[in-house]
Amino acid sequence: MGLSNSVLLGLKIFQPNSITGKTLEFFEFLKYETKPFRTDSSLSKEILYGTIPKSSKIKQTKTAKTQTKKQFEEFLKNLDKTLMIKNSDEDLSEIKWDEIDDFCSLLRLIERSDERKVRWALYNQFVSGNTKITIDTLSKLLKEFKINNLEKVLNKILKSETLSGLDAEFDGTAFTIKHQLGDKLVSHYLADAIEEPSRRSPGELEKEILALIDEGSYSNQEISQALMIDEGLVSRTISKLRDQDKIVLSSFGQRGIRYFTTNCDNCPFGTTKSSCRKEALSFIISAFMKDYDVDLTTKDFDSVESNQALLKIKRIIMMARKEKNTKLERNLSENLDDVLSKVVDKFIDIEYPDKKYPNLPEINLKVPSNIANLPILYQLGLRKGAQGGIRLMDEMLHLVSKSISKEDRVKIKKHSLVEANKFLQYLGLDRRDSN
Repeated sequence: MGLSNSVLLGLKIFQPNSITGKTLEFFEFLKYETKPFRTDSSLSKEILYGTIPKSSKIKQTKTAKTQTKKQFEEFLKNLDKTLMIKNSDEDLSEIKWDEIDDFCSLLRLIERSDERKVRWALYNQFVSGNTKITIDTLSKLLKEFKINNLEKVLNKILKSETLSGLDAEFDGTAFTIKHQLGDKLVSHYLADAIEEPSRRSPGELEKEILALIDEGSYSNQEISQALMIDEGLVSRTISKLRDQDKIVLSSFGQRGIRYFTTNCDNCPFGTTKSSCRKEALSFIISAFMKDYDVDLTTKDFDSVESNQALLKIKRIIMMARKEKNTKLERNLSENLDDVLSKVVDKFIDIEYPDKKYPNLPEINLKVPSNIANLPILYQLGLRKGAQGGIRLMDEMLHLVSKSISKEDRVKIKKHSLVEANKFLQYLGLDRRDSN
């Protein structure tokens, strides 16, 4: 989702060690103990100062009242720099209460994670003009937190963000960022992960999970990755939905991983099982006739066991209708074809190891099992291509039957079928030999 500009500015103005001082106390005071004053975006500082002695959020003693007031005044000057308030001698104006609340919540979130603290320190240093951030500098900024194995945390951040595009290195003594100062992308590489993956309300989260698993079966980890939600939060939400009988255990995957889908007998969307299936089939059959002039019937879908699978087919057909000739779509198609082709070209290695048969080179297709990680629609295209290739080769063999022996022709065809079926098997698809 990405951090807002006001939060990024706050992480620049305030330093990580401010959490252990009065800063967090002052933020919580503004968040929790100013509700009577929130009807306006302006506030008299005299009223605010009068509330501080009654605060349960600010730790204070009778002898430290003057010191607390000075610290709070300094805090307000920094808060002014974040643009969350406008600070003057007598008043606070242009107060953005929601932004103050969000930043306060973020500080509490940072407090619970060493990685978030280190990310804050890296970000704070970069936006302050440093591209080479030493371990000593970070240790001073984070001294109050007593972080164990700072180097390990830095390596974890480096590994994660360089995959996203951050150009940086860590040599054990300094974290060096090889971007120009002011590069806004760096801020997001370093700081976005400070925020919770999801800021959704529980109700919104349940709706998103239900919408996702209504078109397939998903594990907690897959839901977490698809919706960018913490896996623990997913687990709690899944448990709640199971208790409400809105979802069911669909099947078990490898190593006993559980997969869930919506409960058709107690549809969370208020639809009956039969009407849901009827509506999906009606759309699919109509689309095939209109778009491809192919006449399907409901019997063509008798083997589709679940409504969720039908809904997924419906979704794919709907997406296939999208205009493909716009500039964006053409660029998408060209580049997606390029990167997926790189995967297939790397995976499929054709060897000609010797010249045992002068007129018949021996071909070995080396197809690893992880080719099955390719998108399912791309896999289906590869399957049809492999089957079509076998049929084409068979026709070519008949055309050249006079110049090649029957024995060699049979050997070529048999070998091609074996290799093609091996390829299809790795894709996790049924083997269908073509003659």
